[in-house]
Amino acid sequence: MKITIIGAANIDIIAGSKVKIQPGESNNAEINIKASGVARNIAAMLAIHKVDVSLIAAVGNDPFGILLKESCESIGINTEAWIIKNNTSTGVYLAAHENTGELYAGFSATAAVESIKTSELLKHKALINEADLLLLDLNLSEKIIALALEQREDGPVMVNAVSVDKVLRVEKFLDRINILKLNRLEAEKLTGITLDTKERVKQAGFNIVNRGVQRVFITLGMAGVCAVDSTNAVFIPALPVVVKDLSGAGDAFSAGLAMKYTKKLKSQAESGVAFAAEHLSRNV
Repeated sequence: MKITIIGAANIDIIAGSKVKIQPGESNNAEINIKASGVARNIAAMLAIHKVDVSLIAAVGNDPFGILLKESCESIGINTEAWIIKNNTSTGVYLAAHENTGELYAGFSATAAVESIKTSELLKHKALINEADLLLLDLNLSEKIIALALEQREDGPVMVNAVSVDKVLRVEKFLDRINILKLNRLEAEKLTGITLDTKERVKQAGFNIVNRGVQRVFITLGMAGVCAVDSTNAVFIPALPVVVKDLSGAGDAFSAGLAMKYTKKLKSQAESGVAFAAEHLSRNV
């Protein structure tokens, strides 16, 4: 199995406060710096499971970019198609968490991935077409999403929606998408349906399928996931797990979907749930 992923690779700087955060004050905290980014996270989880995965990402020609590339290569991710930007900084996600673990504030700088040019992506048409599965995250600009889909001559395409602010970037291309992963808020944004009951979750799923997507997976946090295709809507419960780190759980779910993209709808959803549970319990 060969999977090519196009999207964000960045550095996470996470501050976990040891006390209740006091705005305007210096708060005692534990700070962690790690390689991250939606596309990078999914690629890393697949590589750990021995999948042949290539990542097309853009980073700055700076220490963070070097760190990211080396960390990916160390776990077996193919980085030959990385785009190195001389005048753009590597993406950074900066977050502060309360001493309870709740997110207090987060800040994302994604200029590198959003600055990918069509000429830069065109160099990697072979990598896009030779993959058994092409996976895109919506940190990409709409122009690059369109180009990637245009270059993909055959074979399935999966999309990770990333965020409420970016989910509409895929709206024009739903009939080109085989697998779409959304969370509850992203599905609400894309459909205009409030997902406050199981029936409305299913309604949103069928709404998206009727617009061209073959399979839709809507993650619902502790309520599990709803998987929908043209004829079925199934709910898969979340697995009980001792949580070590909530960050990246959605990316782990996407990795599980990608790992089992040829399986039946329910089996694919169960794979996503299992990957997410594994990640939550051991922070892969």
